[in-house]
Amino acid sequence: MMNIVMKILLLGFLTILHANRFPENGETFNHVQIFFRWEQIPHAINHELSIQNLDTEEWFDVMTESNSHLMTEFIDWNSTFAWFACGHFEDGSAPLCNQVQEFTINPLPDYFPNEINILSHDESLYQEGITVMDFESQNCSGALDENGRPLLFIQKEDFQERFVFTQFLKNGNMVGFGPGKGYEINLDGNIVFETPDAMSVHHDFNKTSKDTYFLISATIQNQYCPEECNSSLPDEIPWQGDIFREFDKHGNEIWSWNAFDYYDLSEYNPYYVEIYNGWNPMDWTHSNSVSFDENSESVIVSARNLSRITKIDYSSKELVWNMGEADYMNETYFQEDHNFSQQHSVQVLDNGNLLFFDNHRYLSPELSRCLEIAYDETNQTSEITWEHVLPMELFSGSRGECDRLENGNTLITAGRTGNTIEVTPNNELAWHLEVKNSNLKITMYRSSRIPNLHPVAFSLSIDELTGDFMNPQVELDNGNMTLNIHNHGWSEGWYVHSINDHVDSSYVHPFEDAVINLDLNDLGIQESPNLLVKVFPTHATEKVQTLEITQASSGLLGDMNEDGLINVLDIVILATLILDGDETDLTGDLNQDGIQNVLDIVLLINTILGNQ
Repeated sequence: MMNIVMKILLLGFLTILHANRFPENGETFNHVQIFFRWEQIPHAINHELSIQNLDTEEWFDVMTESNSHLMTEFIDWNSTFAWFACGHFEDGSAPLCNQVQEFTINPLPDYFPNEINILSHDESLYQEGITVMDFESQNCSGALDENGRPLLFIQKEDFQERFVFTQFLKNGNMVGFGPGKGYEINLDGNIVFETPDAMSVHHDFNKTSKDTYFLISATIQNQYCPEECNSSLPDEIPWQGDIFREFDKHGNEIWSWNAFDYYDLSEYNPYYVEIYNGWNPMDWTHSNSVSFDENSESVIVSARNLSRITKIDYSSKELVWNMGEADYMNETYFQEDHNFSQQHSVQVLDNGNLLFFDNHRYLSPELSRCLEIAYDETNQTSEITWEHVLPMELFSGSRGECDRLENGNTLITAGRTGNTIEVTPNNELAWHLEVKNSNLKITMYRSSRIPNLHPVAFSLSIDELTGDFMNPQVELDNGNMTLNIHNHGWSEGWYVHSINDHVDSSYVHPFEDAVINLDLNDLGIQESPNLLVKVFPTHATEKVQTLEITQASSGLLGDMNEDGLINVLDIVILATLILDGDETDLTGDLNQDGIQNVLDIVLLINTILGNQ
């Protein structure tokens, strides 16, 4: 590692271009996991990234073989940092460094929870990663590491004072909702998509792999007043139901399903009729989750007030089955009664089973739990294959979610209690988080465990890169070039690479690098002096990276007749090419500006005079 004096000397004299560097100079972040990327330094065998906290003057250095690094520690809130990267060389010559750039981390806002406690943590059982969650009662969302350290906050002021997290996407964006609006935002809080103004959203908003969005919006119709109605009420009252809607990425509605069209009006929960006082609509369905199941091409919805889960055929919109409280159904589909009530966040697992949070409200005893249920549509049977019953102090009458993790554990968000726990398939406690604000319990809807905040994090390098750092070139052997994708991200998928518009793709696995061997002869561009290389993942096309490089001439620059000599004959040939406008061969482009003109003739004459 270099000492501070050496760093200062290097910074004073050595600089390179920084068009492809990240973070960019002057950027400000609301998270403390930062991905660093810089240009490849020709001939360097490795790189050293140096970061300084300008407030504490503390340094951090890391050596890396690639031209990128994901920093998950050291970065602090409410601080400004300087950073640069240096290339080290095999011959031991002085390192070459790029320019110093600065970025700032904002302070945590006053509304971020101020009491975060880890009550239990078994590292041998814990699913490695960080937890992204909403702090619903604080109207914001954020992320914590396994020790409770805040890693991210979403600035609620940008979303009408409320952003409720629902989903973390593999492109690095987040999905959530605010007052009447659904959003997709990037890590910096910038809005990528929002629902149309005329479309209100409540309780759920999520994105599918088809780049479409599902949401739940309320709808009101005047219907009959059931027998449980107070005698002072009129014969007709407003009922509030739900419409499940799907939008494309342009904000066009492409699918919808209205509960009033498919649920029988004789199917209702008498409790919500009994408490209806005429001031607001009678809360009939109060659905709280909607999701699209790709395997069965169906939509799964959770109607909380009916204690019902419904499967809908996406194509025909026909109701396939209902599962739940038989007293609120005219027709039962499954033989078993699993005794769940007021459930939240129904999901379809990879094995086809259902997983959801059973609030178990209005049942005795009131003990919330997670349920995994397998079902057989043909025989109309179902069974509980796994459950975890929460202790009495974690009972949550509303909200809540159960997420199945990669290692088989389940992450349980205990709704109104301010607690999130992780349990194994054998119901062992792996992790227990308690969140409060000024000694008041935080209410939460959902949480997700992810490896880090950067599912897409990569840089590019070329083995054959040469030249100097102001004018990088490639010297190719028989037109062969090796392109490297240095991947620090965890979202796998196809990465498209193009060179001068010749397109191909490679599959990149989580945290693994990819080596792409290119033959410019096969591509028909072996003679092209300028090469434009682009790489992007298909699931995050906006995160394209571009390299503009020059292919070094295999011959002697200015040797127009390829006789191994530079003399007056070459001047004649170059002048003829310029007059004819022939630029198929740029051997005479001595100043490497991409064109051959009188300036190159002057340089060629000076070269000849200098050689004599």
